Amino acid sequence: MRRLMTVCGLVLLFATMAAAQSEVEPARTKDAITKGEFAQLVMNIALSYEEATPDAVTALEKLQRWGLAPSIWVADEPLTHSELAVVLGHIGIEYLPAKPDAQVSGIFVEALLWREIGKLRDYNARRLGHGFSSNHVLDAGVDRAVSPSDFD
Repeated sequence: MRRLMTVCGLVLLFATMAAAQSEVEPARTKDAITKGEFAQLVMNIALSYEEATPDAVTALEKLQRWGLAPSIWVADEPLTHSELAVVLGHIGIEYLPAKPDAQVSGIFVEALLWREIGKLRDYNARRLGHGFSSNHVLDAGVDRAVSPSDFD
């Protein structure tokens, strides 16, 4: 009977510790990127030809106004892979993370955004109402540039 109570006590202790740990905000890993830093990267890459990159809070507010980031995001919280996948989905980039709750490294995000720079800038052009960007010819299925010499 005593062993059973000890085992039950240990199980209860571990269950309580697991529940308490899930309620605690995860500590930021050394190379993790915050949501504000992510917003700055998006601004820097998408608008690299326009203006200086704003601070983390301002960049996140801009991303939220663009409809890319949820309004509940806080600039100094770590970004997770599942949150990154949602934002990338809005842009048109498919990303299925293997570990959705893991924090994202800044190097990974930067490499991914540079790899998908065309879609990122296309999103910005559509958002601004231009309806096209530098990739619009390829996106529309046109396989060659149109020249005035082609007209009759």
